[in-house]
Amino acid sequence: MSFEILAKYWIKAKKSLGQNFLVDENILGTIASTLDITWKNVLEIGPWYGALTEKILLQKPKSLHLVELDKNMTLILKDRVNNSDFKLQWTDFQIFNEDVLKFDVKFERTLDTIQGRFPSTREWQIYNKYYLVANIPYYITSPILQKFLYNIENKPEKMLILMQKDVGDKILAGQNTKKLEQIQGRFPSSREWQMIKKQKNKSSVLSLFIAKKSYVNEVIWVPARSFIPAPKVESSVLLFETHDNHKEIDDKEFMKFIKIWFQEPRKKLINNLTKWWFWKETILEIFENLWFNENIRWEDLSIDEWIELFKKIYV
Repeated sequence: MSFEILAKYWIKAKKSLGQNFLVDENILGTIASTLDITWKNVLEIGPWYGALTEKILLQKPKSLHLVELDKNMTLILKDRVNNSDFKLQWTDFQIFNEDVLKFDVKFERTLDTIQGRFPSTREWQIYNKYYLVANIPYYITSPILQKFLYNIENKPEKMLILMQKDVGDKILAGQNTKKLEQIQGRFPSSREWQMIKKQKNKSSVLSLFIAKKSYVNEVIWVPARSFIPAPKVESSVLLFETHDNHKEIDDKEFMKFIKIWFQEPRKKLINNLTKWWFWKETILEIFENLWFNENIRWEDLSIDEWIELFKKIYV
C-alpha cells in the first residue's frame, strides 16, 4: 500500500526535513499493535502520508490526532480522508499542520463531542490521557523526548518512538532488568540479556535523563532497507513507559549534578569526590551506606544509585 500511495501522489522524500519513509508493512503492523490503543487517545507525530496511521486506525482508538510539519503531507492526508482511505467510524480524527515542539496537546474536545458538555476536572484527567507514537526525523529525537518527558504537564502514559539505533542503545544503557520485566510482564529474551550484559554499568547523561522519567524497552530492530530512501544507519523502535518515581528530586539540579560529574565518567568516583568536595572519610561512609564499591566509576551507577547519591550529597 505504501508504494501505491507514494506513486499516486508523486511523493519524494525531502532531505531538508529528514524524511525517510518506513514502507515495511510487517514492521508498521508491529508498531501499531504494540500498544493496546483500543478506545484510547493517540497522538501520532510525523505521520507523513499515513502509512502507520492506517495501521493505528485498525486498532479503533477513541481519538487519533496527527501532527505533521510538512504542509504537502498534510494536504495528502486530507485528500486520503476525503477518498475514504482511513477507517474513521469509531475515531475522533484530527490533522494539525504544526511544529510538534510548539503543539499544545489536548484531547478533552473528544469528551465535549461525545457528551455534549464540558468535562469535570476528574473527567478531564481521564479523557486527556494519551499514548504517543512517533516516526520522526532523527535530528529532533532529543527535543521530542525533552518536551514530552520534562517540559509539559500533560505527559503521555506511553511513547512508541522510531529512532536511530545507536541513540536507542545509549538510552537503553542503565535501564534495569527489573524495569524491563515490569514493562513486559516477562523475563528478558536471550538477545535482551546480551544487550543488558553488554551495556551494564555504562550509563550516560542521555540514558539517565530518560531513566529519571521512564522505563524503556526495545520493541523491534528496523533495518535500513525498510525505508525509502534507505538511511545510512539502522533504526529501532523504543517503548517508553513514563513514571514519577523520582518526582521529589528537582530535575534541573539533578541533571546539573549528572553533567558536572560525567565530564570524567571513567574516573573513580571516590577520587573525584575527594578532589572537589569531601573528606575521604565522609565519602567512604556514604559508600558504605549505599553499598558502593570503592573502585566504582560514574558510568557504573544506575539511575537509582545516582538518585541515592544525590540525596546523600544535596538533600
